[in-house]
Amino acid sequence: MKKLLITGITFFALFLMSCDVLDTEPDTSLDANTAIVDGASAEAVLLGAYSRMQTNPYYGVHYTLSPDLASDNAVYQGFFDSQLEVDSGFFPISNLWIGTAWVDIYRVVNIANLLIAEVPNVEDDAFSSRDRVLGEAHAVRAMAYFDLLRVFGYHFDRSSNFGLPLLLEPVENNDFNQIPDLERSTVEATYQQILSDLETAISLMQGYDNNTALSYWPAIALRARINLYAGNYGDAFDDADDVIANGGYSLVENVSDLYSNTGTTSESIFDLVFTDQDGSSLFTYMFQRDEYNVDPDLTGSFEAGDDRADLFRFDRSSDRSLKWSDPNNANNVRILRLAEMHLIRSEAAVFDQTDPNAGLDDLNEIRNRAGLADAGPFATTEEYVDALLGERRAELNYEGHRFFDLVRLGRFDEVLGREPFRRVFPIPRDELQISENLEQNPNYPIE
Repeated sequence: MKKLLITGITFFALFLMSCDVLDTEPDTSLDANTAIVDGASAEAVLLGAYSRMQTNPYYGVHYTLSPDLASDNAVYQGFFDSQLEVDSGFFPISNLWIGTAWVDIYRVVNIANLLIAEVPNVEDDAFSSRDRVLGEAHAVRAMAYFDLLRVFGYHFDRSSNFGLPLLLEPVENNDFNQIPDLERSTVEATYQQILSDLETAISLMQGYDNNTALSYWPAIALRARINLYAGNYGDAFDDADDVIANGGYSLVENVSDLYSNTGTTSESIFDLVFTDQDGSSLFTYMFQRDEYNVDPDLTGSFEAGDDRADLFRFDRSSDRSLKWSDPNNANNVRILRLAEMHLIRSEAAVFDQTDPNAGLDDLNEIRNRAGLADAGPFATTEEYVDALLGERRAELNYEGHRFFDLVRLGRFDEVLGREPFRRVFPIPRDELQISENLEQNPNYPIE
């Protein structure tokens, strides 16, 4: 953990600039004693958290695309060892992506920590958005910790000791001796912290609705996803149902409309916004490079008549996903959208009621939108899971879900044929070398 801010100031900052990532935000390089002095500076620091999410190691490229490369949706045909290792599934602890992702996501956590610690104490009578800023900060921290847990922790086993180091206080960059060397918390404690943050966020943001920020409805949608992973099926159903029934979102009529423009859509619950002037690198990696080409196994998995099969274009000897096809890189990353809520409500209903057909209406609503006939009824839960995985693959490919779906639904070994310990990625080598209390995931080397 001591690596976090040292890397953030020195090598990592240089690495990010070399990757053409925007790094203009007032983030953790600010002293917690001076960074937030009024409402305007609090708002600026909050914008810094969203800007940090845009970096290449996080949603700007790799966290969005690598879960498909690590599974059977994408294939590596390029020249960089980092993505080759992700594609193979045999991660060395020196892998560049996991090393930079760990640091970058913890930097988001630390920005949120700064806001959570300082915003309540700001003396500014004009700071009318205090509750909203504080609520967003809690939601940002919840999302960052959940994203870390999915990659580096045993998110699929709540009884496991292999959760995350929970950094909950801001670290001041001008005193490196104060950076804590934290032990890993349990998975249960990690989930409790994440859900506690979301409870606080939701309570503070009543009436604040913005689909380009982690506002009220995005926080509930995120909680639906997290409750699903945690096995809280009744709660996941209720949250997804609330978003669907009361959030004011609607499925676009044609699935291609989701990606034919670069702005938000009626289906967008939370988009991370990129513009021509503040672009991602998704188009660069999808169309100009070959680290995330489409695996023929994905295109071959679509049913006849599925409109989603048209969201690919053959270009330079490989299929490419049209989800990230704006050449100016103004491709909003659709982190939470309504179709996923229907799939969450479907899955949660099945597992909460132990009835393989309890979620048919939601499953078929997404199928029908794509031009397909109804699926089911199913004789067993296994049949339902087969259909659910197929539907999630067709709907959510290249949006950061496939690897985690195979893990949490128990199909990792069957589909990918790897040892079970590879369901999580290793803790990065640099973190282990600097932290005395940080424990590696089982079966991975410690140095």
